[in-house]
Amino acid sequence: MEGLAIDTRAEDLRHVWIPLTLKMSISKSQGLEICSWSEGDELSAVEEEEGASLYDLVVTVPHIQDGRTGGNLVAHIKVGETYHQRKEGVTHQQWYLFNDFLIEPIDKVNIVAFFQLKLHMSFGPPIVLLTEASLARKQRKSHATFIPLMVSEMPQAGDLVGLDAEFVTLNQEEAELRSDGTKSTIKPSQMSVARITCVRGQGPNEGIPFIDDYISTQEQVVDYLTQYSGIKPGDLDAKISSKHLTTLKSTYLKLRFLIDTGVRFVGHGLQKDFRVINLLVPKDQVVDTVYLFHLPRKRMISLRFLAWYFLDLNIQGETHDSIEDARTALQLYKKYLELSHGAGNDEMRKVLKGLYEKGRKLDWKVPESEQVLLPNTTFPGELLALCCHLLDSFGITY
Repeated sequence: MEGLAIDTRAEDLRHVWIPLTLKMSISKSQGLEICSWSEGDELSAVEEEEGASLYDLVVTVPHIQDGRTGGNLVAHIKVGETYHQRKEGVTHQQWYLFNDFLIEPIDKVNIVAFFQLKLHMSFGPPIVLLTEASLARKQRKSHATFIPLMVSEMPQAGDLVGLDAEFVTLNQEEAELRSDGTKSTIKPSQMSVARITCVRGQGPNEGIPFIDDYISTQEQVVDYLTQYSGIKPGDLDAKISSKHLTTLKSTYLKLRFLIDTGVRFVGHGLQKDFRVINLLVPKDQVVDTVYLFHLPRKRMISLRFLAWYFLDLNIQGETHDSIEDARTALQLYKKYLELSHGAGNDEMRKVLKGLYEKGRKLDWKVPESEQVLLPNTTFPGELLALCCHLLDSFGITY
């Protein structure tokens, strides 16, 4: 970058990978100048007049690598004087290590010193994306609902991934009635992600899940929302579950890799899902079918009704299934591309108007006479892909 000047004094580079304090200023040639700065030193009056600024390092997030589990993220956070004054009655700043539930003080030297770090420059897919053992004692391979990705089908930027998430309630909403009859929420309900499914969006195995994680939780679930989530009591309990049970941390790592790779997630209501899961995904990587088939100032339309209207599919009969929902969202997106290809805005608007007219006539309910539900079984494509995957694993030519 033109005008970028970085202080590369040997004594700095020999000991640290990033300074604890940086000084930034604009040079006479209007370039940005950056140099390391001794922590605690102040700027001179001349430097302040020239617009120089100091920036302190306050947090780092290292990735601790482990070939068996895929590793985990930890955080080093510099906690300021206000906290220590309030909690301990002393005025000082302190660095802390946050590692899951472990929080302990750490010397700042351990954060920036080379001799305490082993840098890994390989950013391949996390091991857990290729293979991962279930926490559930009763889970068997014969019960597997997904086929892990093979190295040859690692996702690339722009690839489609169908995604759906299911949630359970940990705490019920607490509310009270006001004297005027209106309800006032004292404490909102707390939702927790219980299942995350990702399906392939292209290729010979399109529609086949490669992630179907049930998230183990130690907290008490007050409502499994089975009618809407498909989650049943025991599904999240490692002692009795027959599902592929894993930790939220492990699933986060998989999703983080997919986000950083640049895949495009396709789903119904994804914006809300990502908000509850607490993941920030760039807008250009999210294709939310709830907005694709929506007219301004009109109601949002359910996945079930869209699937019936556009795909002639009856889904979500007795309960929801995240694999079915993720696949259906992918099919709806491809139907949208088909409808909008070569069509102008007016033609697409006519299609949506027809959708809303039909919905109003039916009160947004799929006609009972047409609710022919198929059993939720593994379809032939999945069986074929599973056989191929097993043959590849044993090095058998077919």
